[in-house]
Amino acid sequence: MLRAMDMSQSQFLYCPCWDPWKIGCKRLMKSKAGQLSQKPKSPRLGVILRDQSNFPLAGTPRVRFPHKTYVQQLRSREPRDISKEFEEEVIPGFTLTRSKEHIDVTLGQEFFERKKPAEEPARPVVPSTPPKLETEDVVADLVDQISELTAMMEQLRRDNEATHRQLEKDMEMKCSEMQEEHENKMREIQAFHASELSAVEEQYKKELRNERATAQEKLAGMQKEYKYLKNAFRVYQDSISDEMEEKWLRRQAEWKKSERTEREKALLQQKQSLTKKFEQEIEEQKKIIQNNSFLVGKVYEQEREAFQKQQQTTMNTINELNQKITSLETELNEKNETLNAIASSLHNTELELRNEKANLLEMEKMIQHRIASIEEKHRINVASLVEENVILRRKLIEKNEELYNERSRRSSIFEPLN
Repeated sequence: MLRAMDMSQSQFLYCPCWDPWKIGCKRLMKSKAGQLSQKPKSPRLGVILRDQSNFPLAGTPRVRFPHKTYVQQLRSREPRDISKEFEEEVIPGFTLTRSKEHIDVTLGQEFFERKKPAEEPARPVVPSTPPKLETEDVVADLVDQISELTAMMEQLRRDNEATHRQLEKDMEMKCSEMQEEHENKMREIQAFHASELSAVEEQYKKELRNERATAQEKLAGMQKEYKYLKNAFRVYQDSISDEMEEKWLRRQAEWKKSERTEREKALLQQKQSLTKKFEQEIEEQKKIIQNNSFLVGKVYEQEREAFQKQQQTTMNTINELNQKITSLETELNEKNETLNAIASSLHNTELELRNEKANLLEMEKMIQHRIASIEEKHRINVASLVEENVILRRKLIEKNEELYNERSRRSSIFEPLN
């Protein structure tokens, strides 16, 4: 069985069919497989067969393969599948497999084991020359088939070139038609764009007039509100200044009264506490003296010592009381100083009140100046907003034109491809 291997797997074809002395497939003939675009190299095969033509055949007739016509299909836009193979059984035992990359011929056992007619007598074997098999005719037929296949492939190539030229002409015609259609569409779109642009300009002018009218109305209303607020602020300022003066006078009178009452209360409390302490100490000493006067005798000395000790303690207490009195006097002096400081702070607050009145007048002047500057800024902002609105409209129109040009450019690029 003969099988031609794929070009991607092997670069050679092995043919074990030539075995005239029936030795077996010990040595194989090696030949390189050619591509479809390559021209057939029949002379090399003819040289090989020229040496084999000296042996006469064993009286077997030649096998002629039926000729078939092949029609080339038109090229489609879908990519061709290279892996597709077409297999045909020409005669029993002879199979032809075709694909884009290679052509395979398979010879089976049925091709070599055909039955001979029974009536034919056996021919004597000629001893001088070696016997010859039927494979010579098969090889010759294979050579004819290969030449026919190469001619057929050449015809297919020519037909393919002709169809390619025809398709190029059709594509050029279609491109010219599409270019004309694109130019007509561009003219229509430009006319439509000009009409839309004029309509947008008219609408923009109307909106600008309306915005100017509304801005003037708002400006008049704001001026009226400003005058009203200015008058109200003046009235409010006068009322606040009067109320502040009244409050400061009331607070000053209340502070003076509270200071006097606090001084008197503090002095009375300190005097009462000191007198109570002194009377209690004197009563205690009297009780001690009365209790000690009844004791007589031996205890007199002890009592006298105790009395002396008590006298010393009382003297110490008297000294302490004197010290406390001096400390209280110092505290009174300090409180008098604090009262004097409070009086001076009142005087300072009066001065601050006067300064605040002067500051209020200055603030009023500053507020009036700021209001004038705010009015000027408002006018400038209105003018700048109008100018910015005009600039933004221009930029919007330019951006729309750029987008339109870019879309038209993209459509002009993609339409010939479609």
